[in-house]
Amino acid sequence: MVRKETYDFAPDYAVAPGETLREAIADLGMSQVEFAQRMGITVQSLSRILKGDQPITYDTARKLELVTGISCEFWNNMEARYREQLQFISLQKQRSEFEVFNKQFPIKELSKRGFIKLSKNPVEQGMEVLRFFQISSITAFDEYKKSTMAAARSSAAFSTTPANAVTYINMGLHEAREIIVKPFSEYNFKSALNRARAMTKDCPQRFSVDLQNIFASAGVALVFIPPFKGVHFSGVSKWITPAKAMIIMNIRGKAEDRFWFSLFHEAAHILYHGKKKIYIAETSPSDPDEIEADKRAAEFLIPSKYNCIIKAVKSASEIVSIANKLGISAGIVAGRYQYLTRRWQEYKSLIHPLKWVDYKDTKEEE
Repeated sequence: MVRKETYDFAPDYAVAPGETLREAIADLGMSQVEFAQRMGITVQSLSRILKGDQPITYDTARKLELVTGISCEFWNNMEARYREQLQFISLQKQRSEFEVFNKQFPIKELSKRGFIKLSKNPVEQGMEVLRFFQISSITAFDEYKKSTMAAARSSAAFSTTPANAVTYINMGLHEAREIIVKPFSEYNFKSALNRARAMTKDCPQRFSVDLQNIFASAGVALVFIPPFKGVHFSGVSKWITPAKAMIIMNIRGKAEDRFWFSLFHEAAHILYHGKKKIYIAETSPSDPDEIEADKRAAEFLIPSKYNCIIKAVKSASEIVSIANKLGISAGIVAGRYQYLTRRWQEYKSLIHPLKWVDYKDTKEEE
């Protein structure tokens, strides 16, 4: 039995509908001048249609049906296929440009998380990436990346791995857009933060959904996005609309004390800083807004007047006692002790680690 091979046919040329129209005019025995008169268009316009320089509009297709007897749908379909093929040919000429474009993104990671489909064709793969960003061209993406970098001008992430940073943020945007929130209210958000702070003392095994609901009630979409290679920051805050803010949390390598600090750090940006910037939480911040957010998060969790008391503790029971008084997790107090004393192994057993559960199914932490 002879095996039949099948191949995709992707011609590098396009046949204009005008070629078929030329044959139809000849079959009718008309001159182009007479045909143009019957169509109610100029000879010059007909000439452009025959060459493919002028598209066949729906109105023109209707006239062609009346004059040639060939259906309006036929001409519309031919025109659509012709324009699609022209677009295909144009894109194929950018193959090398797309090959370079694609290399800057975590393609396999985007596919694994269900954001894009994998393709061996660099043009098709690049179109998948552009679709993920909801951007029409490589040039438009470059402008988008520049504007995003400008909005996050204080972030070192954009100076080192801008494509990874903008990809991670866009993952968060995809998730955040699916979360329905009430219009933002400063009063409600402060109330939500107090409720969130109270959750720390219970050390819940699964708290992401509760947190999301609490934040959504105040106008903030809270999403948990696992990082990938090249993403080194712990959180992002950004306004999506004037009435809806977004916080992206990344818990890789985090214990509970760092998670809660990072969460309230991003919340401080939402409450006290502008709506036009993108804030990316990184180590050793130098931007005044980042420094202020650190101070507000620290003060919100544990007022600074307790620092001397915490620094002087001698036992785990004292840590627990202070935590009970503050109404927070002992792990957060232990973390403050480590920060104040630089004794990073002391009371480490009091700090609960966090890890990702199945990302696509639950998006919750254990």
